[in-house]
Amino acid sequence: MKNVNAKVSLSNPKEGYFDEVLVEDIKDRNCFSYLDNENSQCEVCIYEDGIILFRQSDDHLLELHLRTSGYAKITSPEGILKIEVKIIDFTINSDILVMRYLINDEDRIIEIRYY
Repeated sequence: MKNVNAKVSLSNPKEGYFDEVLVEDIKDRNCFSYLDNENSQCEVCIYEDGIILFRQSDDHLLELHLRTSGYAKITSPEGILKIEVKIIDFTINSDILVMRYLINDEDRIIEIRYY
């Protein structure tokens, strides 16, 4: 199977936050790793019913479980914070994947475009 590239976008429209990273030479479209724009290690795993994203920064680990029971878990030296996440929409259309979800009533979006 041929390796692909992807554009991974994370956004929070209410706060005006938008982050986009180009990921090259992906061997497995359903589970891949990359460095984000803050030099944090990210891993994305895609399933039929949603996405799981891990983001390891210098001072915390974010686990974003966007499947049947959605939650975000932040682990840091100060402790663990777990927040309920409501899945709004999950669309896979050929080479475009879009996940919309709510954290504390704020709309957030993950979009992955393969090319």
